[in-house]
Amino acid sequence: MSIRLIVSDVDGTILPRGGALSERTRAAVQACAQAGIPFVICSGRWYVSARVIAEGLGQADGYMIVANGGAVVRMDGGIVREWLTPTAEARRAYGIMRKYNVMMNAFVRNAVYRVNTGALKRKKRGLDGYLGDVYRIVTDDWEAFESEGLVNPYKLEAYGEDPDALARLKAELLEAGFSVSSAYMDNMEIMAAGLGKGTAVEWLARRLGVRREECMAFGDNTNDRSMLEAVGWPVAVANAAEELKSCARLIAPDCAEDGVAQVIERALRGEIG
Repeated sequence: MSIRLIVSDVDGTILPRGGALSERTRAAVQACAQAGIPFVICSGRWYVSARVIAEGLGQADGYMIVANGGAVVRMDGGIVREWLTPTAEARRAYGIMRKYNVMMNAFVRNAVYRVNTGALKRKKRGLDGYLGDVYRIVTDDWEAFESEGLVNPYKLEAYGEDPDALARLKAELLEAGFSVSSAYMDNMEIMAAGLGKGTAVEWLARRLGVRREECMAFGDNTNDRSMLEAVGWPVAVANAAEELKSCARLIAPDCAEDGVAQVIERALRGEIG
């Protein structure tokens, strides 16, 4: 088998929305370990909640890529490599975001700062669980957001309920030169130009001595695009955004049907790669 590294998004890719990790997915990840193939979570989540997924997969060592490619960390949370958005760039993005009625998140090393939460009137779909129950979350403290949250963040996020406003915000951020992608329909992830999951995957592959054509990546939304473009075996699950499917080499079955596990099983049997 020529595939020597597998990276995967979490939510909507190996974890169904509102669901749980399946036994089939756990078994596939453990089979990778037995074959000596690292399986690496690559998520918009930060360490605390990403670790819950890794532990659910039975992983005790290795690496995770978190904060949308903002950092590579070990399973114990130790930071191996970081990619930060410079403070000046974060403040410039914030200036654009403030024009719109969106909830804003800023991910920094030890906390998430969240302001304008009233922009999301419906339930925030378990965002606290997504961040991690023991993670420090500072809510609707504008002074702290501006003085601490915008200092070299891993990423900024915007959440809103008006699709047209989100589209205008995205266009303005792109025009200003930022890296902009989405993990959900009402979500936007903002980083400095050139940053994202793909940058982290490329770096980790080099660290592990794995060539591009020996890497496989799985995703479901546009924040996974740079990751898929960074590997020789880009795979989108069937429930993925059409934009992501357009850059995939393979389309896996739906996340709810253990699509990632099914493709890994085929790869381990030598049917792929």
